[in-house]
Amino acid sequence: MKEIVHITEAFGGGVLSMLTQLSNRAAAAGVGVTILHSIRQETPKNFSKLFHPAVKLTYVNMAREVSMRSDLTGLRDLIRKLKECDPSVIHLHSSKAGVLGRAAARIAAPRARVFYSPHGLAFLRRDVSPIKQFAYLSFERMAARLGGTIVACSNSELSEIETRMHARTARMIENGVNVPEIPPRIERDAGEIVIGMSGRATFQKNHEGFVKLAAQMHSTAVRFLWIGGNATELPAQTPEGAVTCSGWVTRERALELTAGLDVYVQTSRWEGMPIALIEAQVAGIPAVVTDVVGNRDVVQHGVTGFVASNVDDMAEYLAMLRDDPALRARMGAAARTSASKRFSMDAIFRQWLSMYELDSDRRAREPLRADEAASYETSSDSQF
Repeated sequence: MKEIVHITEAFGGGVLSMLTQLSNRAAAAGVGVTILHSIRQETPKNFSKLFHPAVKLTYVNMAREVSMRSDLTGLRDLIRKLKECDPSVIHLHSSKAGVLGRAAARIAAPRARVFYSPHGLAFLRRDVSPIKQFAYLSFERMAARLGGTIVACSNSELSEIETRMHARTARMIENGVNVPEIPPRIERDAGEIVIGMSGRATFQKNHEGFVKLAAQMHSTAVRFLWIGGNATELPAQTPEGAVTCSGWVTRERALELTAGLDVYVQTSRWEGMPIALIEAQVAGIPAVVTDVVGNRDVVQHGVTGFVASNVDDMAEYLAMLRDDPALRARMGAAARTSASKRFSMDAIFRQWLSMYELDSDRRAREPLRADEAASYETSSDSQF
């Protein structure tokens, strides 16, 4: 069994969470693992401590935004590093690595099997102009022609990939979490209801929507908690006392605070499949979320929470859960039962290994189509 190389520019948040799970389990099983990564503002300073000692971490300078000069530098760096690693499997994470990584793999490791996980499609971003959205979609379409398998993390994301990206090969494996490390929701006597959300203050997460909900609903009996946020990041018009902020916390502390919630809220404008929402469902917390890619795939409407079309609808669903303890308990129990099985990283990791092996077996048995020949070569000594 040869080397797996993960490549990411988006080295933080949910991408980092998935990387640690996938790479640590592979390393513990005796598979060689290298991560070629950049550094973002949200990258933890002690990130190396999150990984198995056998995982090799190598810095590569990739820029988040499109830049001809920096992207060429990043591409050259990736080509050099991939030649040194000689991987049998290359797994790309997020859009920048997805484009540069497939180009580098075509040049430096043409016999490697390539998988690309978008973790949220860049052309769905709503913080950029329609022109940029189309540019991101065009980059994805061009990169898809370089080969490899695109792996969506939700059915909604898979639908976007199949209908808009013109991908040759696309499959779906959902995100997963390490279920045993997630504390269950803390049972409390009747009293204060705590509604919360976990994440950074970004346009994507729509914390303005969260604050709007808090402004409408907070009272002596209802408290809104923003896990990971600071009071200075709140919109200027936030009513005093409407939102309690935890400030930056470790992931372990974030999980502890999440366990103290009665209802979880996800106000995102777009997503891939949010890890924090999955963790809340595993903890047994009903959720009220926006109807976007990822959110709608995690929450079973009317069973484990509610999927709302706008903030006003979210407020109505939150009021229902606030006023009905039995409904909260029923949905929370359903969430924990369903999510603990569905999103278990044990099962998700087996799916990834199976995908690597099945992809290898398929190409070892079947002759290459003419349009695949330029991108792939088969060899009996390259089996995973």
